[in-house]
Amino acid sequence: MSILTYLIKVNLALVLCWALYWVAFRKLTFFRWNRFYLMGSLVISLLMPLLRLQWNNRMGVAAGIGGIDWAYVDHLASTPVSWTAHAEAWSPIPVLLYSYAAVALIFLIRSGWKFRQLLRGLESSRRIVKGRVKVYVQDQRMGSFTLFRRIYLDRFSYENPSSYVLRHEMAHAVQLHSIDLLFMEILAALLWFNPLLFVLLRYIRENHEYLADRYARGDQNSLAEYLECLKAETIRHFAPVPASYFKSSTIKKRIIMLTNHTSNKNHLWRYMGILPLVAVMLVLFHAPSTRGQALSAMIPELRTGVASSSGRAEAVPSVFPLPEKYKQKITWGYDQEAIHPISKKKATHLGIDVAAPKGTPVKATGDGVVRKAVTEKGWGKLVVIEHDQGFTTFYAHLDEIGVEPGMKVAVGQIIGKVGNTGQSTGPHLHYEVRKNGEHVNPAHYY
Repeated sequence: MSILTYLIKVNLALVLCWALYWVAFRKLTFFRWNRFYLMGSLVISLLMPLLRLQWNNRMGVAAGIGGIDWAYVDHLASTPVSWTAHAEAWSPIPVLLYSYAAVALIFLIRSGWKFRQLLRGLESSRRIVKGRVKVYVQDQRMGSFTLFRRIYLDRFSYENPSSYVLRHEMAHAVQLHSIDLLFMEILAALLWFNPLLFVLLRYIRENHEYLADRYARGDQNSLAEYLECLKAETIRHFAPVPASYFKSSTIKKRIIMLTNHTSNKNHLWRYMGILPLVAVMLVLFHAPSTRGQALSAMIPELRTGVASSSGRAEAVPSVFPLPEKYKQKITWGYDQEAIHPISKKKATHLGIDVAAPKGTPVKATGDGVVRKAVTEKGWGKLVVIEHDQGFTTFYAHLDEIGVEPGMKVAVGQIIGKVGNTGQSTGPHLHYEVRKNGEHVNPAHYY
């Protein structure tokens, strides 16, 4: 799975998780459950695309599951823009990935700098309470806030005996809301191109304030006094990262939540909605895709760029990639351990190496579409062909390449010539067969 495909899956998962929260949970007063869901959905979105489930294609068809053809998405992400008639090609994907990483690094540096500036500004604070949660008083009148298990009160809040600020900030400290905010700062920097991350950060902050408000105001009789305290605190705007603070822009929603009745506990069943959501992600990210379904209806290139001869022997690898006489020239078989001739380390072979004179024609072992025709480190000149039923074949160390990315090829068609390029000690062909991304024994397919 390419980095681009992983990022697409993560952002799709975030959208689905956010849609469920918006529809089912955002108006409920189960703030602890909402916190668990919001943070848990972020972890699920990051981990779900990394799962590798072994689905049986027949099971998927029987269940009526189409899924998304992620192998084709990977193909789009890795197919280079050809500059010549052969394999010397250039792809914009690395440039885009480097640009993406550079912007993410800028965001991380920016957050780190703000955090450093915050710590420097707190050096003159005076500690007044020791223990698990430490309380400090600042000389500056910049608003109270909490950083992990440290509460920083401004002088106004400290000198006001009727202030609820300390109770409010104590909730942030005990529940460690700063951990959520730090995690979100890092994630928002890494996924900076997705505006939904910044919306999620806002809602996570709001939910933290709901939790702290509920703890700080105590019984219903103190509500009026607590609202006066909110009014006084939100006048002094201060937004440290990743600390919890009195956020003035949320005051209207917080008053509504404070005056609303507690949600009926019968509504807790809604949180079971995470189960069908996870099932949907499993289908979208891991289910086998049926040709002619899913993306094929929307993307014309998918209909023409993949072999459509499902059910015919020619649609899958079925012949030897070199003339028959070279079947006796296999120098390194599949799944055999040997000392690698270049690295000099013990390695298990995932294909077959066939010795043949330089210039020997190499043929496609099944109908399909050329996914790659490029020079890559280690592989040398490489051709990758995508076939039907999830098969992909690799032909490496070529001397010449006779096809281009996107070309449809037929079984037996010449695609290049044996060479000695890449990590090779002599003219030979390295040939691999993969099914649904997993290596299989090529001898089973010729």
